[in-house]
Amino acid sequence: MTRASDPADVRARGSLLLPTRITPWVRWLAVASLLANSLLILTGGLVRLTGSGLGCPTWPRCTAESWTNTPEMGAHGVIEFGNRLLTFLLAAVAVLTFLAVLRLRDRHRDLFRIALVLGLGIPLQAVVGGITVLTGLNPWVVGIHYLISGAMIALATVLVNRTRRRSLSTVQEAERPGQAPTHRRTVRRLMVGMGVLTVLVLYLGTLVTGTGPHAGDDSSARHAFDAYLITRAHAVPVYLVVTTVLLGLFLARRQRWPVPVASSLQLVLAVLVLQALIGYYQYFNGVPVVAVALHLVGSAVLVWAVARTVEKGFAVTRTEGMVPGPAPDSRGARTTAARG
Repeated sequence: MTRASDPADVRARGSLLLPTRITPWVRWLAVASLLANSLLILTGGLVRLTGSGLGCPTWPRCTAESWTNTPEMGAHGVIEFGNRLLTFLLAAVAVLTFLAVLRLRDRHRDLFRIALVLGLGIPLQAVVGGITVLTGLNPWVVGIHYLISGAMIALATVLVNRTRRRSLSTVQEAERPGQAPTHRRTVRRLMVGMGVLTVLVLYLGTLVTGTGPHAGDDSSARHAFDAYLITRAHAVPVYLVVTTVLLGLFLARRQRWPVPVASSLQLVLAVLVLQALIGYYQYFNGVPVVAVALHLVGSAVLVWAVARTVEKGFAVTRTEGMVPGPAPDSRGARTTAARG
């Protein structure tokens, strides 16, 4: 006969939706938040690249008479309305993520705050998207729309890192604080420099896109920048961030930086090289739609890779929290890490 579960043990574990510790469900939702916000960049890019930015000509309705697209609006209406529907998926993931960390707020207040900001970012994005439509796809507003998505991806990445570090013993050990004490300042300065340069790359990238042919609709306004000069300006911080990453890899090898930081820098370099190849291809081939779409996806991957590296760099060089504390926030984490 199977013995009934101990009520105290059930209370300690909490429910699936409202756990009292970091479970695989919490980690999965953190990843889902990351993927959903990354998907928004792809679908938003497809709206622009297919000229469907005004497929639904008004907001919050799709037309003055209908909340949804109509057959007369054709493919552009389907694509734009489909992009709007993604908001509901994002909202569902955000709500589930918030519930998953709600009962963890006393022990892991930072996770609660990140989930709250991610949730509040959904209506903010919806409103900015509406302003984008109402202003006829003003390129400045479109750029803000994209940059908010980038910030959401970065926050979701931090959530993924921290839920893993606090519940998987192997990750907790590899990313324990207090590493590289003699090089702490160097590591952190390099992380800050890489992060700031990446933000500059993304911002100038929005200006390049807003100047080019893929503004979202034939009647849309475009930036008045010289396409050649703004593209060159966009390339400058790219060269600088590549140089920063190469310097980091050199110092990581010479000064024996923590493995999580060194391996993360290698990933960032790989993403940068791939992005550069796609960028040069689209520049010399008249910015074809497929290449631009791949470049947009690559930008989301770059945000993830850089945010992941910066967060790890600061985590492993923390001086606080070095006193041995409780076991990872997951029972049997050493035996279940591979399944997490």
